Amino acid sequence: HDLELKPYDHVVIKEIPQWKEQDVVKVLGEVKFPGEYTIKRGETLQQLIKRVGGLTDLAFADGSVFMRKELQKREQEQMNQLATRLESDLSAMALEGAQAQDVSSAEAAQSIQLGKSLVNRLRTTKAAGRMVIDLKRVINEDDYNVVLKDGDQLVIPKQTQEVTIIGEVQYATSHLYNDELNRDDYINRSGGMTYKADADRIYIVRANGEVSSSEQSSEWFSENSNTIRPGDTIVVPLDAERMRPLTFWTNVTQIVYQLGIAAAAWNTIGIF
Repeated sequence: HDLELKPYDHVVIKEIPQWKEQDVVKVLGEVKFPGEYTIKRGETLQQLIKRVGGLTDLAFADGSVFMRKELQKREQEQMNQLATRLESDLSAMALEGAQAQDVSSAEAAQSIQLGKSLVNRLRTTKAAGRMVIDLKRVINEDDYNVVLKDGDQLVIPKQTQEVTIIGEVQYATSHLYNDELNRDDYINRSGGMTYKADADRIYIVRANGEVSSSEQSSEWFSENSNTIRPGDTIVVPLDAERMRPLTFWTNVTQIVYQLGIAAAAWNTIGIF
């Protein structure tokens, strides 16, 4: 069957249909068999959970963190772009401040210092690439599918009793969960807000990654929306209005939001 080739023959070697290198995902934390797993094309998270033996008795399903490589890359690019734009605005402000001799130049100088601090934090913050999922629905409902991709990572922490407060408070820390305390009570237990805090834009990152913000709806002021649950992170952001001399001061709001979301995700899995 080893045919002899002749001039002008063409040899075509076809690729196996849908062939690709093996896709690998990680499952860490409170599952019976954590580790790296090779996945098949179209495999879902529900199927993977069954392969790893299910969750342990100590698993905190509501606090699970599902991270995707392509989302992480996209978020990191966005954060880098925001930092670059803010650096450009700061340079322009510094030039204007050097030429101005009025009182407003002092305010601009303060904004520049705050801006530089934000840029430094943004440059050193690693994007989580978190995708919000409801792990209980994933496990129990067949029509709630999460199709896996190469590089996906699921981290399931242990049951938690903490509520974390970060941002512009006197002492950023975690407190033991108490169902009688609300958002403001926890903030007060961290010494209250600093003079740089934006009290109107405080938001809560739920244990499952969802965000409750005072700007999303009027329901924020209802008793339900102000309820804190175990694993929640309360973020008290910097008041972007303080940096109004910036040409694109709305960038600052986006940066502060990104920093809070990233910090909450890493805090959930113990990297904070």
